Amino acid sequence: MTDYRRKATAAQGSLRLIAAHTTKTALAIQRVHNASPVAAAAMGRLATAAAILSSDFKDPALMLVEVEGSGPLGRVVAEVRDGGRVRAKADHPHIELPLRADGKLAVGQAVGVPGVFRVTREDSSGALYQGQVALVSGEIGEDFAQYYTLSEQIPSAVAVGVLVGTSGEIMASGGLVIQALPGSQDVIDTVIERLPRLAQISHRLANHETIEALAEDVIGGAVHWFDPEPIYYGCECSETRSLEILSSLPRVELEALIENKGAEVVCHYCHSAYHFSLQQIEQLLIQAAD
Repeated sequence: MTDYRRKATAAQGSLRLIAAHTTKTALAIQRVHNASPVAAAAMGRLATAAAILSSDFKDPALMLVEVEGSGPLGRVVAEVRDGGRVRAKADHPHIELPLRADGKLAVGQAVGVPGVFRVTREDSSGALYQGQVALVSGEIGEDFAQYYTLSEQIPSAVAVGVLVGTSGEIMASGGLVIQALPGSQDVIDTVIERLPRLAQISHRLANHETIEALAEDVIGGAVHWFDPEPIYYGCECSETRSLEILSSLPRVELEALIENKGAEVVCHYCHSAYHFSLQQIEQLLIQAAD
């Protein structure tokens, strides 16, 4: 199944839903970083949150969601470009932690609190918007809900989940946000009471239930779904972009690269390496002088 997100309304238009199925995307992120189960779960959850958040805006050129906690995983970043292209990274994607007492991955411990959940949006004109809230637990889902409630002022019920199998690889990933429109707080309260039905959201997705069916189970009534929008893993790095990064360096740093007989730029999202010769660096230095 191709990954996608989908918007919907329910309860006579008093509820707004955003659902995302992100299994292939999360697995691709895990594989490109050779990430441990707990790191893969954190990146997968954040990538799902970013995919959902980016649907809130008509034309987001870039949606960047960061979790910066005090745990061993370090800073985790998920990025969504227009068209649904997603990538993610973590400072320390290879960390290993014991399972929690309930047998679940210790994502909250890996992220660590205190910390912040930060959202940066760039629209097609280049205008930037940023908001952040303090981390609640580091589990991503609760922190995501906190962001919606405090920063966006939208009462929301949130569930995001990633299931890692016995092989150590992601088997399922997805998320659901249910929001109350103005004047419907009593409706969202009822939904929140039913939200424990999604405590095993990733397990249910792994058992071939659809994200739409899970949403309808929580709503307990009819849901009007809009057309799905694609989500997929992809990295936008390239030799041209890497050369642009080098060209922005101060003259003294370019001179140091000449002494080193060239340069290598490595993408932190996909680990692709781009090599530049001494002659290319010298040309950048000439351009800088001009």
